[in-house]
Amino acid sequence: MITTINLLIVGVSLFTYFGMTAPEPCPKKYMTTKKHGGQLDNAGDIYTHCTPDANWAWKLKTNTVTFNEILKDE
Repeated sequence: MITTINLLIVGVSLFTYFGMTAPEPCPKKYMTTKKHGGQLDNAGDIYTHCTPDANWAWKLKTNTVTFNEILKDE
């Protein structure tokens, strides 16, 4: 017979697994300003690296080239 404790253990372990292994869609360094240890000059620069989805969860853009990367290549 399945006891309540067994269900609790399975539920907590599944919640922990999915909570810990879920990838971070937009890294925090692209979501914080330089003042707080990130890479953004101002908060509006988040659109350079990330874009919001339908639920306003930030997702990392693919193939994003910044102005500084272009200058480094020259």
